[in-house]
Amino acid sequence: MMRLRFLSAVVAIVLMASCGSIPPAPDEAGEVAGMLANFERLGTLKLEEQRREFNAAQAAHERSANDTTRLNLALTMLLPRAPWRDDARIQQLLGGIEAAPGGQHSARYGLAQLLLRLMAERQRTQRDEQRKAEQLGHQLREERRKSEEMQQKIESLRTIDRETYLRRKGP
Repeated sequence: MMRLRFLSAVVAIVLMASCGSIPPAPDEAGEVAGMLANFERLGTLKLEEQRREFNAAQAAHERSANDTTRLNLALTMLLPRAPWRDDARIQQLLGGIEAAPGGQHSARYGLAQLLLRLMAERQRTQRDEQRKAEQLGHQLREERRKSEEMQQKIESLRTIDRETYLRRKGP
């Protein structure tokens, strides 16, 4: 929940900052703000309700593929712990949102670019964590091997000690 609020706040700040030089159409800024509010609301819903919203967003996108339906579908797919999350499809959806004519930035485009950067950072972090986990697994296997070697040496020393004791005790 905290992560969801943080993401919403970051998105809102970036949108406001990116929109400072070129004011977007008021309806587009309001639309993006509504999408962010909806994303935050979706985060509070139960999984079945989220699934219904995802299915509705997917159906809307299939009926009319445009920047708004792409963003709505991508946002429902970005919900934390959503089993329907598909990063490749999200990137495809967000990558299809183009800048306004003349290279001007729009609120939808700014949001899409921000989400793409956040996803790239998340994927980089996951790769780093995976690499660290693999290194730790290798270290653990190596430590277990060393522990087994030490255990074998201890057993060998015990055997030698018993044999020495029995020889000294004699017949």
